[in-house]
Amino acid sequence: MQTLTPKQQQIRQRETRILDLARPMIANGGISVLSMDAIAAELKTAKGTVYNHFPNKEEIVLALAIQAVECRLSLFSHAASLDGSPRQRVAAIGIACELFVDRFHELFRIEQIIRHDAVWDKTSPKRQALLRDCESRCMHTVATVVRDAMACGDLENQTTHAVEDIVFGLWSLVYGGLMLELTSPSLADLGIENARRAIRRNCNGLLDGLQWQPLHDPKSYERWIEKVRTDLNQWLDNEHKLGES
Repeated sequence: MQTLTPKQQQIRQRETRILDLARPMIANGGISVLSMDAIAAELKTAKGTVYNHFPNKEEIVLALAIQAVECRLSLFSHAASLDGSPRQRVAAIGIACELFVDRFHELFRIEQIIRHDAVWDKTSPKRQALLRDCESRCMHTVATVVRDAMACGDLENQTTHAVEDIVFGLWSLVYGGLMLELTSPSLADLGIENARRAIRRNCNGLLDGLQWQPLHDPKSYERWIEKVRTDLNQWLDNEHKLGES
């Protein structure tokens, strides 16, 4: 592990503080309410110091989006490492997505902002590459579980692109559904009273359609989900305590 000089530690701590101050501003009001002046005042420093870390507001949004995906990646990795069949482990990753939204809702909101071209186009290629790498690693974690299912015979490898198609299908259902849960005022009008239940039902329908064994059994599935949710929450609590120590 690289040892940071006192100056490097100071720079990193100030950057972290800038992001901590910016996060609630952006999450609650969008990029338009992000104030470099307010951040500088809180830090008791010149505004130019803030710009030394982040040349514009968009770079702050992207840095926070990277935090979001890194956090999701940690959750995915832990969920994928749980004891259980590949079908159970891929379900655990879905629950990790839900917990990320529940426990890091500010980061989830900010992550949506960076996907607008008007914001993304003003950010640096270096940070863009970091976000792409984190997202790729998230998808690789899911793909590894899919390949495990194929290797043990729970899922037939039907086509060359089966893994990528399955990962994209699950990601579309879960991530897209959680975005709609957060942003759409019309779900109740469409008869969707519990978006997460609908997301899980659709994911299980997709996997059953692929004949991914064992096929969905509601009772055993619900028991597994409750176990995973408890495990992930405890793991997050422990990680948070370690981060404070």
